[in-house]
Amino acid sequence: MPIGSINRITASVAPVAATYSARSWLAEARVVITAAVVCAAGVLIAATVATRRRLIRAGRIRSVLSLGGPLTGSDLRDVLSMLVGDPGLEVYYRLPSCDEYVTSAGEPAPWPNGASAPSARQFVGAGIVDENGSTVLVNVAASPDRPSRALRRAVLEAATPALENARLQATLRHQVLELARSRSQTVRAFLAERRRLEGQLHDGTQACLYEARSQVRRALPQVSDPAAAASIQAAAVTLGNAITELSTLVRGIYPAGLRETGLGSALFTATSDFPIAVEIADEVDTSPDEVTATAGFFTIMDVLYVAARSRARAAAVRLSVEDDRLHLRIAYTPAAPPGGSGGPQPPPGTDETDAWLAVEDRVRAMDGTIQITREDAAVAVEVEVPCVS
Repeated sequence: MPIGSINRITASVAPVAATYSARSWLAEARVVITAAVVCAAGVLIAATVATRRRLIRAGRIRSVLSLGGPLTGSDLRDVLSMLVGDPGLEVYYRLPSCDEYVTSAGEPAPWPNGASAPSARQFVGAGIVDENGSTVLVNVAASPDRPSRALRRAVLEAATPALENARLQATLRHQVLELARSRSQTVRAFLAERRRLEGQLHDGTQACLYEARSQVRRALPQVSDPAAAASIQAAAVTLGNAITELSTLVRGIYPAGLRETGLGSALFTATSDFPIAVEIADEVDTSPDEVTATAGFFTIMDVLYVAARSRARAAAVRLSVEDDRLHLRIAYTPAAPPGGSGGPQPPPGTDETDAWLAVEDRVRAMDGTIQITREDAAVAVEVEVPCVS
């Protein structure tokens, strides 16, 4: 075949081949693009489903956490334990401005040297993360499977507001416990100082006065001058008065016999020469601790002094201990004020009002309660003081 014919055939076939090749490339590109779109759509659908499931789970968790109002303390721990499926779950809260953790009750966290847990358990941070780390540590089972870790993370994230609220309350409880411990130490130190002063006055100063009065009395028969004898007799009387006043002072500092014989016996001794008749009914089976007994003693004496100033003729005191609380009841009937009748109603600023304020302050300082009831002319004072453990 002539060369010219071959060239003409090749020239006519080339456009057809080029067209077929372009169409084949477009078909392949269309297949690739379709596959990519399908894959992207699948990934997007999977992510959407996973996100929806997470949102639904988080919503359910928040609903459980908010069921019945804000959860705090042991209730929050129980709910987290249920959601995570870990019965041994515990929560510890970091105190502000320090690296110390406490329980929901405000007690120090039970680890001696930093946060550590047995090999079967681990600490997981929760709450808010700041420059000092997590504000909450959760003790959970160690090395759970991946779904369990995801569930735990979702639960703790959803519980962040509740955990922070519980942390504030745990901080307040810790501060209350610290104040109670500090107050107890202060009361005990004050009580020890009272005992020391009472011992020094009773065994030192009072003993010296007794010896001086004895010496004066022994010297009296040896004096023949009537004037000198009268002076010595007056000195003996003065020493006797000083001994009496010192005994009253010592009794006011610390009640005699309180440690040895108990509250009831100390009250019998203190009211033996009281200006009004005092009837004491001691129903205490188990003696309260010394701190509580001392507070009860001075509370009763303060009320009795109020009764004496109101010109009452008698008072009745009843003592009992129930449910680790010292119960006191003091009842008296004051004399009717001039030109009036009924119970005492002193105006503000009077001595009686100040005395009642002192009584209430003493009772409240021991976390006790006081109730004053006036019916007709009678006054009844009910006091409860918790026994110091």
